[in-house]
Amino acid sequence: MLEYTLSTANPCSQYLQIQLSIPIQFPAKIQLQLPAWRAGRYQLANYAQNIREFSIVQPDGSPVIFSKTSKDSWTFSAEASGVYSVRYEYFAGKMDAGSSWIDDQQVYVNFVNCCLEVKGIANIPYSIRFSNPHFPKVICTLPATKDGYLAKDFQELADSTLLAAQQLTQWTYEVEGTHFNLWFHGEIHFEKEKFLQVFEQFTQKQIRDFGEFPEEEYHFIYQLLPYKHYHGVEHQKGTVITYGPATELQNKENLADLIGVSSHELYHSWNVCRIRPSELYPYDFSKENYSDTGWILEGITTYMGDLYLLKSGFFDLAEYSRELEKTLNRVAQHFGWMHQSILESSRDLWLDGYQEGAPDRKQNIYANGALIAFALDIVLLKHGHSLPQIMKLAWLKFGKQKRGYRHYSFWQLIARNTKNWNADLFFQDYIAGNKSIIDFLKSEIGNLGLNIASKPHESKLTHHLGVILAEDQIKKIHPHSPAYHQLMIGDLVEEVKFSPEKIELRIQRINGTVHKQSYAMSDTTYFPKLTIEIEEENTLRKTWME
Repeated sequence: MLEYTLSTANPCSQYLQIQLSIPIQFPAKIQLQLPAWRAGRYQLANYAQNIREFSIVQPDGSPVIFSKTSKDSWTFSAEASGVYSVRYEYFAGKMDAGSSWIDDQQVYVNFVNCCLEVKGIANIPYSIRFSNPHFPKVICTLPATKDGYLAKDFQELADSTLLAAQQLTQWTYEVEGTHFNLWFHGEIHFEKEKFLQVFEQFTQKQIRDFGEFPEEEYHFIYQLLPYKHYHGVEHQKGTVITYGPATELQNKENLADLIGVSSHELYHSWNVCRIRPSELYPYDFSKENYSDTGWILEGITTYMGDLYLLKSGFFDLAEYSRELEKTLNRVAQHFGWMHQSILESSRDLWLDGYQEGAPDRKQNIYANGALIAFALDIVLLKHGHSLPQIMKLAWLKFGKQKRGYRHYSFWQLIARNTKNWNADLFFQDYIAGNKSIIDFLKSEIGNLGLNIASKPHESKLTHHLGVILAEDQIKKIHPHSPAYHQLMIGDLVEEVKFSPEKIELRIQRINGTVHKQSYAMSDTTYFPKLTIEIEEENTLRKTWME
């Protein structure tokens, strides 16, 4: 067994002291690999930049000569038998749902950030020991032992979290034999009973549609912060969610955001944590794990997270429609689908997937992927099936069997349940191709007794010229607007004049030059606001909402 001992001599320094004990019986060359990324965010994080004071000690206490073979990999030769100690400090100075943070109130650690994997030894358990009387309240998503916590292998260790604090609030509920824990660090500004009732309801609906929950116990861990923040990360045995300012959770709309991300992360317990493409099964944390399945991993989960709030009754149809409108308008204002398929955008997560990047270069796998999932659900409902049923098939065939899927094998689950519909053409047009999924939804959403309508953008400049401003600075230009050829993103709009015949602008460019532009007023309009109109209820809509 490999043993980790964690300590915090000075929490205000935000450094975590780490010791890894490696028992050696025979002479061997040992390779140590620190993860370069974490599950749930397909982008290199380079956690090694937070390590200092790295050393290795032999069983007799003398130092070991080692080599750093890459930015996050170390090797050494163990000649004598006994226990070798690897010692280092990790700077836990980033607060989000996937990072680590230490201060005078808590020690919060995602083990994937700071724990080394001993390579070449498969399926060996890792134990974790942590104790500090200054932080008496401790929750760890790993199974507890009398001395600490135990992971059956590094994959489980890297998927786990520890939070030790002066104060933690715990709420619980139970659904279908699974015990669910909610842990809160920070101030709570919402009612316990109503909150738990909502969680029970969406949990029941998700478990009903999958048929079972993969764990006997699950942990929602919340960091309720005094400053603006919003983030969630999935794990097999739980999730970490950060939200702030916590005081805003008195507002129903803000509380709906917290509940929405909680539903999203719970759905990940099946999709991603277990229903995973073969490229991510198992995770190789030493390098990029390229996959083109982002629309399945995050798009379907984004759609399902909100859908189960509708199915469980937390959202009524009008409230759900307003959430859908946000996604529709987010996608409608970006034209990455013209230039890159969602398959390519998925692979490029490793390049710049979580930053805005070059304008209109890529698709958003969450928003665009959610609309693809919605479109597929409508088609499946028309054929007497549903996307939740497809995901249950994926759970039974892949996730429960601990088998990764190929993109083709996942798609066949959909194609086989949509006879007399050209599933491959849809795939080529909207997943592998460059057609607008919004156009497809406009033609199909009527099957649910809904309609996508549009109204003029509230900004005259945006409506008539396709220019979107933020604090008088140009943030977006519609590619079909004549302004696309004279104005630039970043230009400061100093003056705008409208007349029945033309639009006149005075702008200052970042290089200091001043330009005056005039555009003829035309009947062409840009960036309409998309809305969902609720029409007469029908049988298909009832089935969709059940």
